[in-house]
Amino acid sequence: MRPGWESVPGSFPLKSLRLLGTLRSEDAPEIWEEYHPHGTHSWSPDAPIAIGFYPYNRCDVYECIDCSRKYLRYGEYGGYYIDERIRPLNFKLIVQI
Repeated sequence: MRPGWESVPGSFPLKSLRLLGTLRSEDAPEIWEEYHPHGTHSWSPDAPIAIGFYPYNRCDVYECIDCSRKYLRYGEYGGYYIDERIRPLNFKLIVQI
């Protein structure tokens, strides 16, 4: 799996993921702005993980029951379909703003 966001590959074993929690807050205002202060973009492998910004404010956190690796997941709703997206959680990329 790549280090940045990607659509969940059809071969990815989603049944091996266990929900740990959510980064969503029901009381938080809707924020669709992304945080990329150093020229990254959504698909960048080194894009910061800024919890209060999109898409992280819409993510759930999962753990693989086989290898203990952590993942972020959210659904991108566009037009006629839902694109389930996943990104390995790299704690070094978490920023506090």
